[in-house]
Amino acid sequence: MLIFISTLVSVGFGYLFFRIVRPKSEIGGKAYFYARTFLAWSLFISTSFYIQPFAMSPSIYNLTPWFSVAIPFGLIATIIGYLYGKFR
Repeated sequence: MLIFISTLVSVGFGYLFFRIVRPKSEIGGKAYFYARTFLAWSLFISTSFYIQPFAMSPSIYNLTPWFSVAIPFGLIATIIGYLYGKFR
């Protein structure tokens, strides 16, 4: 039961980050829209998978693996999204 609850919490946090980061419209241009959209999806995926240990027992040591995955994955996704929007 604890694993099910931690999975729901981690997916909930992932969805929260997705809603915060994803832009509502293309006001800044397509390149920035796609960069933020790709970043939002990468945060949703990395949070859904890697924040589960933190949801089970909150500690800074359980949050470190999420940081080590979310930051590089987010940077790469942002760059790919920007290039996709720029040359699309």
